[in-house]
Amino acid sequence: MRLFAIGLAVAFSAAGSAWAQNNPPAPKVTDMGGGIQVIFGTGGNIAVSAGVDGVFVIDDQYANSAAANLAKVNEIAKGAPRYLLNTHWHSDHAGGNETFAKAGATIFAHENVRKRLTGEVASLGLDGKPAAASPAPAWPVITFHEGVDFHLNGAQIVVTKMRSSHTDGDSIVRFVEPNILHTGDIMFNGLFPVIDVGSGGSVTGYLEAMKEIYGMVDDKTRIIPGHGEIATKADLAKQIAMLEGAIKAVEARIKAKDTLEQAIAKKPLTPWKAFAWSFINEDRFTTILYNGLKK
Repeated sequence: MRLFAIGLAVAFSAAGSAWAQNNPPAPKVTDMGGGIQVIFGTGGNIAVSAGVDGVFVIDDQYANSAAANLAKVNEIAKGAPRYLLNTHWHSDHAGGNETFAKAGATIFAHENVRKRLTGEVASLGLDGKPAAASPAPAWPVITFHEGVDFHLNGAQIVVTKMRSSHTDGDSIVRFVEPNILHTGDIMFNGLFPVIDVGSGGSVTGYLEAMKEIYGMVDDKTRIIPGHGEIATKADLAKQIAMLEGAIKAVEARIKAKDTLEQAIAKKPLTPWKAFAWSFINEDRFTTILYNGLKK
């Protein structure tokens, strides 16, 4: 089995994200050795397993970058995708579904992902506006409740539905033998995460889900986060410590009966400002935590 990861250039703002969708950069390949390559593009990190049983893909980024990503998958895997697993419904992870499905991929996802992509359950985009349903070819055709195992290319691939955390449909994917784990957006490596309470996500659930993942990995596990560079168990520990501290800091402002505006003004997340990035700065992450914890 060969395994590849297609990653994200993480430094984009809300405006920059729209620009990137309309002007997607060419995927860039970095050889990590040991059969692992990272391709930096636009959107969430994509993993690809290729071998005699076909090509298995995790996530597919934006619709506008789908053609370039599909071409890159064909190039590095020597074949079109046969199976596609969505870790959740967001357009930076599932926006390429239609393109990949038309290329022959069968789409798998948790049942809540299909409900949000079909519009059966109303969803808000990260811009706060109602999200339109995806076109029918983009919908998962096989869904699961707790998880599903794949036995492909001489390896066991274990997909597990996690508690509501980033959204209400998050799954992680474990490549058992090479000891590689794709977390979807339950991990943003070195960054404040997006916790989408408008899609059933949960601040406390996100922290507990990261702790559950921590208990699944060892010091040799290579972690493919939803966003950011390839990570280790130590990197995950840093994310957990950051979120624990940030939650306590914002909870203190809530207990002091601060309004959201007052809490933001007091800059409770300053000790973790190194995790801020152009899409989720300190003020926006304070807002996410405040609203999520109040809810």
